[in-house]
Amino acid sequence: MDMLECKAIEEQDAMWIWLAGDGEEVNRYAQFRHEFYMDKPINEDAALCISVDTDYVVWLNGKFVNCGQYDDFPENKAYDELPVGGFLKQGKNVLCILVYHQGENSYQYIKGEPGLVYFLASGGITAASGEDTRCRGCRAYKNGLVPKVSRQLGFTFEYNAKLDDLWTAESYNMGSEWRKARPAVWSNKARRTLYKRPVKKLDIKERAAATIIAQGVFRRIPDKAKTVAQKMYTDFLSTRLPEEILGPDYKCFLPSCTGISLNVECFNSNQGIYLLLDLDREEAGVFNIELDSDSGAVIDVAYGEHLLDLRVMASAGERNFADRYICREGRQNFTHYFTRFGCRYIQLHISHVKTRFILYHAGLLPVEYPVDFKGEFFCSDLLHKKICSVAERTLHLCMHEHYEDTPWREQALYIMDSRNQALCGYYCFGEYEYPEAAVSLMEQSLKSDGYMEMCAPAQPRRTIPSFSMVWFQQLYELYLYSGCIDFVKQMLPAVKMMLGKYVDSLAGALLPTPQGERYWNFYEWADGLDGTEAKDAATRMQMDAPLNLFMHMALNAAEKLFKACNELDDAAACASLRDKMGRAIHTAFWNEEEKAYATSTCEDVRKSHYAELTQALALYTGACPRETAQDLRARLACKDNGFVPITLSYSIFKYEALLQEPETYGVQVFDEIADQWSYMLYNNATSFWETINAMDIFRQGWSFCHGWSAIPVYLYHAYILGIKPTEPGFVKFKAEPACSNIDRAWGVVPTPAGKIHVKRDGTDGNIQCSVTHPDGLLLQTSY
Repeated sequence: MDMLECKAIEEQDAMWIWLAGDGEEVNRYAQFRHEFYMDKPINEDAALCISVDTDYVVWLNGKFVNCGQYDDFPENKAYDELPVGGFLKQGKNVLCILVYHQGENSYQYIKGEPGLVYFLASGGITAASGEDTRCRGCRAYKNGLVPKVSRQLGFTFEYNAKLDDLWTAESYNMGSEWRKARPAVWSNKARRTLYKRPVKKLDIKERAAATIIAQGVFRRIPDKAKTVAQKMYTDFLSTRLPEEILGPDYKCFLPSCTGISLNVECFNSNQGIYLLLDLDREEAGVFNIELDSDSGAVIDVAYGEHLLDLRVMASAGERNFADRYICREGRQNFTHYFTRFGCRYIQLHISHVKTRFILYHAGLLPVEYPVDFKGEFFCSDLLHKKICSVAERTLHLCMHEHYEDTPWREQALYIMDSRNQALCGYYCFGEYEYPEAAVSLMEQSLKSDGYMEMCAPAQPRRTIPSFSMVWFQQLYELYLYSGCIDFVKQMLPAVKMMLGKYVDSLAGALLPTPQGERYWNFYEWADGLDGTEAKDAATRMQMDAPLNLFMHMALNAAEKLFKACNELDDAAACASLRDKMGRAIHTAFWNEEEKAYATSTCEDVRKSHYAELTQALALYTGACPRETAQDLRARLACKDNGFVPITLSYSIFKYEALLQEPETYGVQVFDEIADQWSYMLYNNATSFWETINAMDIFRQGWSFCHGWSAIPVYLYHAYILGIKPTEPGFVKFKAEPACSNIDRAWGVVPTPAGKIHVKRDGTDGNIQCSVTHPDGLLLQTSY
């Protein structure tokens, strides 16, 4: 199909098209309809190839086919190849495509010009975007500037079903408002390159069950200046018994075959009914509602991960986690495919009902990246087993077009976050094309100063310099676990360019902290490390220990990458600079009185700021001299060590620094994991949080599902089971279980060659380990 695609585009059998006679707008919905005939027998392998800016939904002969454009760059577009053989028929066929053009930057999207290209191949080009395509703007969705969910996510939606003329039906007759599509005109006159989606399409699951856990009436004070989210968050709620709202034979479970009839006597001019739905656990998916109602009934829909006074936090600062659906007359089933909700709770405020409102379903169709859970971890301690399973679910909830930080607030691919997630994914899924695609997206965001954007594809106002250095480590780990050298070679020009820029910026053997509006010198969400600039320029950090330690880490990874590509001179240069930088780091940041590394060379900060992250990085990277490391590690392990505590996001560096002496600190590390992660479980977590104190500060918008907090998955497999590759692709691997209080553990570690099965028994210094592995792999070290 790839060859056919290239031929179709180059010969212009398919062309980029857009609305006829319409200018570009932000937040624009457009409808495209193509009627064609098939005289030949249906080819079961028939496929629809499609690419859009920004997103799409496809129906064929009145049936939903698929949706979802891959997150990409405007000048380098991915296309999907959708199997449609089962939807086609001889005779007349009707292809309908709803396209959404965002037209404004967010954290997953870079503003491009609107356009759609498609062709249907069934033993040749059967239908293609062009003059045979009819189009019009979509009136049912509110277009143009509407409130944003957040600056990271783009716009909320409002859908008026009264304006939906059921245009996707086979029997629909197009009126005069449908016009021929025009060729899309790019302002830069450049043609877009196309490549096949590098990862699998997302799965849209059956409806997730929901339970009505609270109900009542709400009263709203009219205020046109407020967003839907703000109105919902400030509506006055008055609880009622279920039978008062849902009827004497009430049912609280959705979906419902018979439907739930609301008491229409509860509605008046400024009053309506509210329902609070619990999905029972964190979910990520698209909103779906099915009901029977009067025309003009209004449903405001809020979603969230946590409840405050038995209501969803619909509004948080400038964020708006609420949308609106306006009903047409009769039975209707609506799904909004363009925005994923990450939530556990959904709140409905229903108003303007006159004679009836019967609810059959309201909630999510879960959307998941299709993976096989190849890795397994079992142990005699049920708490650790529970932590592992919830961590696996957290990881999976944060996987869609790419790894994302959270499915609720941002859904963005961050370099640092995704490095944690990829490490867990190697053990959980044994999948390599997915992290490879993410690493590639990051590489495409590289700028001329040698720094990538902090997330991709995006053009945020600022970037985080240390994240670009983590990318080197992430690329090396991808190579180590997958063994794919070809991809490394593709990335090598970026490796060289970035290193060249950093080396040119060195002052002696240290990297000064980048200054300017573009740079956010963030390391983690902890005091003194969150990149907040001092008001007095004289007190700004000029040299940061974390940044230099991350560069030390990058040089170590780059040396290995160059060696793998047989570029030995570059490898030697990286090793030499790394060692020189290590000595310079120790000289510049080590405080002999404090017996620790200061965060900065800035004198005021040097006297007062010492962080667990800095000490952990010094140990993890090997920049800390051997004669100093043991004492520093011992202090880092102390509960009251006097350092600024490390957060969940970067705790992997602390744990791995301590596990450099597994016989001494293994028990402590896994006891701390039990303590930290069980705290979330005991507070009703069904996925792991962005930060351990999220429960206390969630009003500020902290998430209750964050991919970086899945790291126990990695630690259990790599240290409790003890399996780590020592040569790329696990051609050689070690089995060295760390000490812990877990006396029995067993499981599976996936590799490119197959599964490694491992079983360990015993604690402390008396560990017995048995391993079976595929032919071709060599167990290098074992107990």
